[in-house]
Amino acid sequence: MTKLPKAYRLPVFVYLLLLVLGHATSSSAAKLRQVAMIDLPGNPGFHQVTMAGGEVVITRPEMNTIEIFSPVKRRIIARISQIDNPRGIAVDDAGSRIYVALAGSNRIAVISSKNWQTEQLIPVQHMPEKLLWVPETKLLYVTSVHDRTVSVVDPRIAGETAVIEMNALPQDMLYDSSRGQLLVSLQDQNEIAALDSSNKVSRLFRLAASEPTSLALESASRRLYVAVRYAVLALNADTGAELFRIPAPGGTDSLILDSANHLLYAAGGDGSVLAIDLSRNTVDHELSTDVKGFSIAYDPGRKMLFLPGGREGRSKMVILSPVGLQPDEPKSAQNPEPPNQTAMKK
Repeated sequence: MTKLPKAYRLPVFVYLLLLVLGHATSSSAAKLRQVAMIDLPGNPGFHQVTMAGGEVVITRPEMNTIEIFSPVKRRIIARISQIDNPRGIAVDDAGSRIYVALAGSNRIAVISSKNWQTEQLIPVQHMPEKLLWVPETKLLYVTSVHDRTVSVVDPRIAGETAVIEMNALPQDMLYDSSRGQLLVSLQDQNEIAALDSSNKVSRLFRLAASEPTSLALESASRRLYVAVRYAVLALNADTGAELFRIPAPGGTDSLILDSANHLLYAAGGDGSVLAIDLSRNTVDHELSTDVKGFSIAYDPGRKMLFLPGGREGRSKMVILSPVGLQPDEPKSAQNPEPPNQTAMKK
């Protein structure tokens, strides 16, 4: 083997060392730490949690309430009561609205994310479960597990424009804007259905795994992530071919994609949260939160994950944060207002 001249040995060593250190730094960002565990009022029984208007929105079917949790004040700051079995949530950030599925009355609640007041109730034919708001089409998609359908709702006319018979149990949905199609996981058929703009099933991806639930799409790489029983699959989003799979606890039912940091978070009903490093396609860290909860929300600005759940019969909110990722600088700090304007607001 040819030896390197002495003059080149040190630079090569330094280069290799930098590679190792760089890899360690990037992978350490996927580590999770528990920031807080906060008591919440009422008995456990949470369904979905998401971010809207900088706050954490939670549906609680057991209490027939929608609750707003402040990441800053770390407590419930608003509550919408006397609603019938609230379940799925969809967020229209541009319109400052959230949509909530009311499974007990076959309606969709339209709620302002500015004052948390109910603005409208939209009737639907079937019991609603999951919701998806698509900004590109200004349409709301609604699954009904009970009736095995997907409905299309136009909030502008406060009504349904289509009901699609899936003949399967629809679970999660996402919109692939590059192809203009809706992707739906069909849990009992072990398939992903692609619906075109005419609401017809144009393609079916058959999975070599069972019970698909949550979906996440990385548009740049055209990877579709699917939570299945005991794994998270990565598929080619255009062909449906399986690229690889990552082992996961049974019951993993929530996926959160952070494309900017090449991370995928997965949560299961046992309260465990996986941090998957997409640059290496492996689980970088698994954290047990000691609460029973399956739905998570991610605040990309604060770099925080929120997991509501139960522990010893009490309601909890667990806050997690990836180690090594710094919160975004507040806009007020980036572009401070002139003193006279700030004084006038006060």
